[in-house]
Amino acid sequence: MTLPTRLTSVFAALVLAMGLFATTAAPARASDDAAKLLFGAAALAIIAGAVHAERDGRRHYDPRPKRTHRATVLPHRCQITVRANGHLRNAYQGRCLHRAGLRGLPQRCVVGEWKGAVYGARCLRRSGYITG
Repeated sequence: MTLPTRLTSVFAALVLAMGLFATTAAPARASDDAAKLLFGAAALAIIAGAVHAERDGRRHYDPRPKRTHRATVLPHRCQITVRANGHLRNAYQGRCLHRAGLRGLPQRCVVGEWKGAVYGARCLRRSGYITG
């Protein structure tokens, strides 16, 4: 638990405790009961909000690859420009990359075939490679 979550939990516990003590201290009257009911509902809303905020903090997903190693630089000489759907796109020739010593390139980045596999530049960048 982080510090803000702990503070929220302590605050929620104090509010709940105050609500319990408030219900036993006064004699039962209609106007007191309505105030107690509203106070209890507010305490429950605060607790539910704290629980919801804590759960949301754990569900964030970062789609970018984790870089735990040095990034591999793609040689500029292997870069080509291809026309796809009427647009010019940057790509890399698979044979040239293989000759440059790059092995195990992601297969999801293959965008076509031209004298071997052709890898999309954007996909390779997103996979952790640096364009040279």
